Amino acid sequence: MKISCTVNYIIMRMFLIVILILFISCADKIDIKDLPISKSLPMSWKHSIPQSSELTGDWIQSFQDSTLNKVFEEFNLNNPDLKTIASRLEMARQLKKMNVAPRFPIASFGFNSSNRQQNLTAFGLSNDFLGGGENQSNNDEVTSFTSNNFGLNLSMQWELDIWRKIFNQSKAAIKDFESLEYDLSYLSFSLHVQLAKLYYSTVEAYQQVNLANETLESINELAEMVSARYDKGLRSSLDVRLTQSSVSSSKALLESRKQIYIAYVRSLEALIGKYPDGSYLVSSDLPMTLPIVQSSMPAEILNRRPDIKSSLAKLEAVSYRKAASISTFFPGVVLTSSIGTSSDELKDILNEDYQIWSQGVNIALPLFQGGSLIANKKMQDEAQKISEQELIKTILNAFSEVEQSLFLEYSNNVLLNSYSEAADQAEAAYKLSRERYDSGLVDLIAVLDSQQRWFQARSQVLNAKKTKIDTRLNLILALGGEL
Repeated sequence: MKISCTVNYIIMRMFLIVILILFISCADKIDIKDLPISKSLPMSWKHSIPQSSELTGDWIQSFQDSTLNKVFEEFNLNNPDLKTIASRLEMARQLKKMNVAPRFPIASFGFNSSNRQQNLTAFGLSNDFLGGGENQSNNDEVTSFTSNNFGLNLSMQWELDIWRKIFNQSKAAIKDFESLEYDLSYLSFSLHVQLAKLYYSTVEAYQQVNLANETLESINELAEMVSARYDKGLRSSLDVRLTQSSVSSSKALLESRKQIYIAYVRSLEALIGKYPDGSYLVSSDLPMTLPIVQSSMPAEILNRRPDIKSSLAKLEAVSYRKAASISTFFPGVVLTSSIGTSSDELKDILNEDYQIWSQGVNIALPLFQGGSLIANKKMQDEAQKISEQELIKTILNAFSEVEQSLFLEYSNNVLLNSYSEAADQAEAAYKLSRERYDSGLVDLIAVLDSQQRWFQARSQVLNAKKTKIDTRLNLILALGGEL
């Protein structure tokens, strides 16, 4: 009776120990909402999301620009960075498969062939003693014995994952793949956003060239009028020199704007896989409509940003590795099995009479590893702390990007309205100065100054429109990418 109770007690203790080991070797459940930063999020952004009536889901099409659509098609087909992303993703997918494979048994099939020849003279044996035969060779000096061996073998090996080490290692590999998948997805979308920015920078540069050319034409017209009046003695040489100076400055401005435009065109051509000869034609106008954004609250960003999802997956991977490091303290159990044939004749290797089979269990308990197991466990503890801080950093950066983009949305609208009003007033001032100059009420400097202000204000309007496009694209990216 006492023996039975003792046995039951031992069995119960062993059962509890196993349960405890399994428990401590499991990865910690990670919920991003449990982070301190998540509990202090406001209900709304400091600056409101731009109002939108509907979501198209396709921010490229919302520009209603056929040339931009063509640019994106060529970019998707030819851009080396996108092809690299696809290859990196496929490499990661195969690496995940390799790291998950140890969860399953390993099987191998082999064929072996050997020939053995041994010198028997040194043992004082002769061919007569051996009785002669096909396997013996004889000459005056050497007596030898020759043998052949042929074999087939099918073997299997399976490590029993009693302590969930292999399980946790494979889960870590899966989370590593998920993290990289999120990173590459976000990188791909970022590249498309950068392409759209570059395209509309090119469009704006084209419009700036047109504006500079228009400025030159206007100043040339004024210079011709002043020169004609100077010939009639109605204007001084000072006016002639002032207008000629303005003409030269306008030519320089036009050439400078052309340089900027061609540089943008060549960058765009290289990005979409075309030879950068500066001949690619873009749209002549900036878009009137902008991509629609989805209304959201700060807390929703946690589930929308790919970089946050990536950081969370990295943290989960570290947690699984930490659990796996605990399992290394306990015995490893490997089952082995093999079956095959072995014969000195090739024709007999398929004969079941020559069959050989074996089964076994290998148990290895780590006794002394020089402190490496403990060091690995502590290293994983610190790695988890680092991953937690990286996740918090990523979340804060995401909030900062959204808030900054929303602020710039508001600020750029103010700037655009101010520049537009300034351009209207500058145009009116220029026309008035021309009338007064023709009437002799103001000098030429007033005309040239008002003209310069007008064209400068128009240039600022173009730049503000382009900046507004960039801000909207940055906002879409900050909110999580694809809508």
